[in-house]
Amino acid sequence: MTSPAPTAGALQIAAALVFHLPGARLELSTSSGLHCTIGPMTDPRCTLHPAEFRELVLAAGNYRLLGTMLGIALTDEPTLTLTSSGDDVEHLGGGLYRVTGREAVSYAFTTSLSAHHVDTLLSSLDSSPTECCARADDHDGGLTVCVNLVQDDGLGVTLVAMSSPGAAEAACVEAVAATAAAKCLVAEMERLTSSQPSPG
Repeated sequence: MTSPAPTAGALQIAAALVFHLPGARLELSTSSGLHCTIGPMTDPRCTLHPAEFRELVLAAGNYRLLGTMLGIALTDEPTLTLTSSGDDVEHLGGGLYRVTGREAVSYAFTTSLSAHHVDTLLSSLDSSPTECCARADDHDGGLTVCVNLVQDDGLGVTLVAMSSPGAAEAACVEAVAATAAAKCLVAEMERLTSSQPSPG
């Protein structure tokens, strides 16, 4: 019997987002007012590079040991706030982020599912055109969505990023990304419940 893949915690998800998501900056703060800013070193607000933070999270595994490694006393779980550094990163709710870059808008979320599992779920999405997609592409009523899957085995997180070559299709891509995020969340919950020992 194979053991279920570990569910990523808040630290692992935050580390994956700030490391893999372009334009992301992470604010780690404590109830006592101490804080650490993680992001690109070109941003003067940042004191720790995302790659360094990822390595610390991998080595620590929990927030208390991470605090010790950072030189911050973390007696309680820290507040983790993903903000923007360069590109505009906005949390839309439900773990879905909008990243507005110079050339395109993309939508991203994380999941503890493998990239292969995510790819299977995405291929099963209803491909029939919606009303907004039909308006966005009058020629064939279709929608082109570019999907980038980045599986970070160390953190146990897969980053899913979706975009479209046409700016007019952004609302449709957001709807597709929200549906994909929901499907991944359901699959995560199903995996968790199936791995729970039955009572009795």
